[in-house]
Amino acid sequence: MTNRQRPREHIAALALGVVLGLVAVAAGAGLWLHSVQSGPQANAGDQSASVAAILFGVFLAICAGHEIWRRKTH
Repeated sequence: MTNRQRPREHIAALALGVVLGLVAVAAGAGLWLHSVQSGPQANAGDQSASVAAILFGVFLAICAGHEIWRRKTH
């Protein structure tokens, strides 16, 4: 690989991080909606898992997006 291709591959990997973060947020939101609609049958573990997935997805998307922004501006 040439040095010219490496930055593009790195940005593609970071873009994948943004996409995976958004997928995790969507999965967490779906799990949360399912636990809310289940009513009293839902346990606290479902809601905790949904919040954890949402927070993880937001963190992943923000970190990857920040790295993309930082690499494009420098």
